[in-house]
Amino acid sequence: MQKISSLMKDYFADSSQVRPSAGLIFERQDSQVPISPTEKTWDHLENPDALQRLFSFDEAKELIFFLEDIIQMQEEMRHHGKMLVDGLEVLVQVSTNVVSRVTDLDVEWAARVDQIYEDIKSTR
Repeated sequence: MQKISSLMKDYFADSSQVRPSAGLIFERQDSQVPISPTEKTWDHLENPDALQRLFSFDEAKELIFFLEDIIQMQEEMRHHGKMLVDGLEVLVQVSTNVVSRVTDLDVEWAARVDQIYEDIKSTR
């Protein structure tokens, strides 16, 4: 039986792989992509090409509802993003892996996430 470290040795040896820097947020491009008609924006990352936004919550219950709604939405769309939870914050990132870039599907996905967030925040 092989160890995972031996299977991943090339990945860890390749310095060109994108890894998070200190904290949650990957290095980002200067441009921001407006998704919803509100003042909120998503960061457009260069490497990897992706949309990313950090969402903050006041209590764990809101965070749980947010994650549950996104998971359900992802299944309906058959398009999945990445979510990293740190305390009461969630870093959300999406891109289309097949083409390794941001597509219209990602923009629609991000708009739906914005709507989920706004709905949860408006119920307070």
